[in-house]
Amino acid sequence: MTGLDAARVERWLAVVPERRSRRSFTGERPEAKVLTALEDVARSFRPFGELARAVVIRDVPPGLFMGIVGAYGGVSGAPCALAFVGPAGETHSRAAVGYTGEGLVLEATALGLDTCWVGGLFSGAAAEQLAGVSPDERVFAVAAVGTAAERVTAKERILFKSGRPRRRKPIETIAPGLQEWPAWAQRGVEAAHVAPSATNRQPWRFFMHEGAMVVSVDGADTPKISKRLDCGIAMLHFELGARAAGCAGRWELSDAPDVARWVPTG
Repeated sequence: MTGLDAARVERWLAVVPERRSRRSFTGERPEAKVLTALEDVARSFRPFGELARAVVIRDVPPGLFMGIVGAYGGVSGAPCALAFVGPAGETHSRAAVGYTGEGLVLEATALGLDTCWVGGLFSGAAAEQLAGVSPDERVFAVAAVGTAAERVTAKERILFKSGRPRRRKPIETIAPGLQEWPAWAQRGVEAAHVAPSATNRQPWRFFMHEGAMVVSVDGADTPKISKRLDCGIAMLHFELGARAAGCAGRWELSDAPDVARWVPTG
């Protein structure tokens, strides 16, 4: 399945280098027309159907973000948020939520907004109420949305230092044999290499098998902040790169230890 067209590929791929996670916001509310445009994309971008959806939260109440000073991920001053929702008991929903959520994060970036994925330090009860989830759904993650403080704040420096975000893994680690792959596969992996993940852990691995790109997860999934959700984020980045290189295709979600397969269709 895919919810991408050529215009969206170009738009989102262009802002990949611009997207930065920011945790301190000014509190300034985005213009109503900007939030309406983001809501339109949230409604229309449903590439995995009922497995994943995004909801724009226009007014963030106190307590949604539960950051603690000195803990990686604390957020302050964000006026709006995105909630990323999927069926609670469906394993495949984790990757679908990551893919769908990153699409909304990139769209927010294209609209001139700043964002930050938050997978653990948020109130699940508050997010579920605001997103209007059904009894069999859960909010897997949220993203802060707004205008970031002009400078990186002292709090952000403390958070980054205490969280010890890791450097990017060598591209050969996440995609062994990359140099022997088709150009579209190399372009896709290069785009996935800069995808965000919880504490920058980069749990995705890419392998070519019978002409398809297989995405697997490094080690067992984690219950609080899913590695499969991280892989879903990387899947979107991979598809943006592959499509920009001229490779149309579709994702087939897989069971553990794999996450999904990108199957070229022409």
